[in-house]
Amino acid sequence: MEPSSRSRKADGAADGPRELSSKGRQTRQAIEDAARKLFAERGFHGTTLVDITSAAGRSPAVFYRYYDDKEDLLAALAGSFLHDVVLPSGLRLHLPESPDDTRFFLTVVSAYWDMFKQSIGIMVAVDQLAATEPRFAALQNQFRQFGIDIVAASVLRAQEHGYAAGLQPEHTALAIALLFEQFTTVCLRPDSAGLGLRLSDDDAVTTLSTIWKKTLYGF
Repeated sequence: MEPSSRSRKADGAADGPRELSSKGRQTRQAIEDAARKLFAERGFHGTTLVDITSAAGRSPAVFYRYYDDKEDLLAALAGSFLHDVVLPSGLRLHLPESPDDTRFFLTVVSAYWDMFKQSIGIMVAVDQLAATEPRFAALQNQFRQFGIDIVAASVLRAQEHGYAAGLQPEHTALAIALLFEQFTTVCLRPDSAGLGLRLSDDDAVTTLSTIWKKTLYGF
């Protein structure tokens, strides 16, 4: 691999970040778009750096102006998705107004599904590396904690309404968040058709929101 360092990259230097040119932004965007698509289709390990640069219409040498290696690219994509898209979405969340507030569950799950569908390649790749790479395990836990916090808050709200008696909020939240994660990852992967069941987006959202609401309210 060609030697590289942060000080040589177009998007930053040792003494701080530098502004990218219009061409530089287009190049980096092309690389990132290609990586997202290929990671979803082939997985992280099944995608080579040459695959990414070829799909982006750029040379491998150009890649190293922006990233140290393929893992560096994935970390940047995952970090951007987490901090620019996922975490801010939680700030707009309003908990159920009543036990009959089915709309809350449908709205939250629909937003979650759409958000992760657009970045399923990143999530699949992070999941593949999390088992052996601590920095990706930490990223995955941040994504999980986001979901856990939302579900735990919904358990507490249900208890305020007189439901969900006996449910431990954090334990319940962990179980539901992991169910969502696995369900979403499996259903949205391009190779999921091998299971013999293909859900529409509406079916998936309805299934997840119904499980969540019935766990808390029983109906």
